[in-house]
Amino acid sequence: MADQSKDKVITLGISWKNHFLGYALSVLLIPLFGIGLLGLYWVYKRQKRITYRVSDTQISSRDSQYQRNVDLVNIDKVEVQQNWLQAKLNVGDLELHTSATSMTLYGMENPYNLKGLLDRAIAEQKRLQKQQKQTKTPEPDTKPGTKDRMDYLTGLWQQGLVSNEEFEKERKHFE
Repeated sequence: MADQSKDKVITLGISWKNHFLGYALSVLLIPLFGIGLLGLYWVYKRQKRITYRVSDTQISSRDSQYQRNVDLVNIDKVEVQQNWLQAKLNVGDLELHTSATSMTLYGMENPYNLKGLLDRAIAEQKRLQKQQKQTKTPEPDTKPGTKDRMDYLTGLWQQGLVSNEEFEKERKHFE
């Protein structure tokens, strides 16, 4: 039986359409001393430099040196940024804004569909978090450290350092 507590993870990458001009220019430059082949390699490496992992609870951005995580419940707003060519090719950048920082998912295909999915996932995570806060068990009514002080007093009494009368007198303060 599969473990239901595991998050489902989807890995996304930058779309080749986001680098369309780089690929087109490189192909045109191939006859010119093979410079286009270097261009193709450079554009391909640039396209593959970042991967994004989206789970039920967070989004991770990873490149060759760094990994950055943002929990879905912390995201306040998702925006789509596109230039005219990206709009024609149906790609765009998604900006995720939190109260402290922002993260950009570059070159995503169907950015408005992805934005809708993220908005629904964020709303669901916030609903679950709110539900967990409401169903959380209440804290005991004792003051902080009361149990520790009672244990200390009991230890003193058991060692014979405090008389029975003193122990009973002090114990009444903890009830």
